[in-house]
Amino acid sequence: MLIYINREFRLFFKRKKKRLIKILCCGLDTEIMSALYICAFLLASLVLVIWQLSQDKCHTDRVIKRLCQDYNEGKVAGSWCRALCVEEIVQLNSCHHQSGPLLTFHYEDTVVKLPHSYKTSSSHSQLPEPLSLAQFNEMLLEFLHSKLGLVDVSRLLQKIYRDADFNNNGKLTYGEANSMWQLLNIHEYFILFIFEKDPIFPLQNGTCGPLYAYQHTKASPLFNKHNKTVLDKFFSNTYRWSFPSWDRRVNVAVGLLEYGITFSEMYNAKFYMCDYVEQCFGYTSLFEVSLVSFENILSEFMIGSKLGKIQCTEDSHCQYQNLCRSLCNKQTGQCTKEVQGPSYTSVCEVLRDYVWFDAPAAVKRKLDDLLKKCFRTGQNIDKARSSQKVPQHYVRYNTIMIDIQDILWGEIKNKPPNWLHPPKPKKKPKRNPKFNGN
Repeated sequence: MLIYINREFRLFFKRKKKRLIKILCCGLDTEIMSALYICAFLLASLVLVIWQLSQDKCHTDRVIKRLCQDYNEGKVAGSWCRALCVEEIVQLNSCHHQSGPLLTFHYEDTVVKLPHSYKTSSSHSQLPEPLSLAQFNEMLLEFLHSKLGLVDVSRLLQKIYRDADFNNNGKLTYGEANSMWQLLNIHEYFILFIFEKDPIFPLQNGTCGPLYAYQHTKASPLFNKHNKTVLDKFFSNTYRWSFPSWDRRVNVAVGLLEYGITFSEMYNAKFYMCDYVEQCFGYTSLFEVSLVSFENILSEFMIGSKLGKIQCTEDSHCQYQNLCRSLCNKQTGQCTKEVQGPSYTSVCEVLRDYVWFDAPAAVKRKLDDLLKKCFRTGQNIDKARSSQKVPQHYVRYNTIMIDIQDILWGEIKNKPPNWLHPPKPKKKPKRNPKFNGN
């Protein structure tokens, strides 16, 4: 009996198979079917995106394994090596950026960077082995002169040897020398190393071979007036909508004026920021100025070397990034190596966009007058770089900067001590459970 019923059901579904499929697919409205297909496609796309995001594009395990292998073989050393490879305290779980020459990780409140060659297993710069101290010293001298020019680098050499001795035993091993050599050949680390004691630069936290870590400072860019959106078609000042209050911006501007466009002369060499734009600077949660990007800071000698390779027929061809330039030698058709430095009107433009436009009336009048003088004097410096009047223009320009700083500082110096700290959220009073309100 059961066999007979089963056979009948099978025959029924076999006869009705095409009809059932027709009801399920074609019997539905076209709109409903289209919606179902779209939902299925979106679901598949979502699964694919989640899968892609979950992949470790930095290949962290492979990178750490290769670095630790170099450490165990004595090829590299550093203050982080033991914590990373032996104790495994440091965990590089967050791969933040994997394109370009450096891999970027986040570990707690630290940014960790490592050359891309450790991911691709390609060769990376290493010192020849065996290597004597005299040979290493000669290589360092040649490297530093290629970066800073023919200046006295004895103080910088002392700092390199002191920092390369990671275990502070007074001896320099091949691993220590090789690690310092690889680090110095990374431009970003070289700049951080040079400006280690400058408060506008982040603090270094440690190294292991060519891996280096520095303090992650959460800094918001000043503004970006060149990042256009749809709203810019209707409003001309959308970049100002996210500005903090005026007095907080003044605190940032006072710090900005301390640096200007020429950084302190370090180790007998001048350093310039050839792309001085508002996006290069930011401010912390306490509204202190901070460098957001420092890859475009170069020594005067390095800029001159880059400019000297440019072919030209007129002076306007001799420009590196937005602000650094030199003159064109029309006889040779090459740009000269004498750097004319960034335009001195750049700071004036940032200040006008950032603190002048909504300043109190009395302050605005004073700032307006000083900023006009700033523009005129900056243009005079730019036009008369080789003139005998340049020193006079420099003195006048620096005086104007000091006057602007004094005016701005005068507006915030009498503020309460903790005025920049964010307000603490008020806690609700705890109710006594024994008190019933009667």
